[in-house]
Amino acid sequence: MFSRSLLAARNAVKARAPRRSMGYVTDYKPPSMADLPVPQGSWQDAYSAKQRTYNLQLLAGVVTLGGTMGYLVQSDALNFCWGPKIGK
Repeated sequence: MFSRSLLAARNAVKARAPRRSMGYVTDYKPPSMADLPVPQGSWQDAYSAKQRTYNLQLLAGVVTLGGTMGYLVQSDALNFCWGPKIGK
């Protein structure tokens, strides 16, 4: 009985973590700055095109917000509590 538990303990101590053998890569070259693409063209043209797109998106958002707020105020779905309506 004792010998079996001793044998099991010995096998548990001798057990190693599994190793992964993926082989040795011979043609590995570490990455460097020379591997990156070289920029081409004018940065100002690319910047202007992106800003044009962003400004159109901003304009569309402001127009949509204004239209939504105007509709909600006109339909009395939104009340800003600006005081009582004065009129005849």
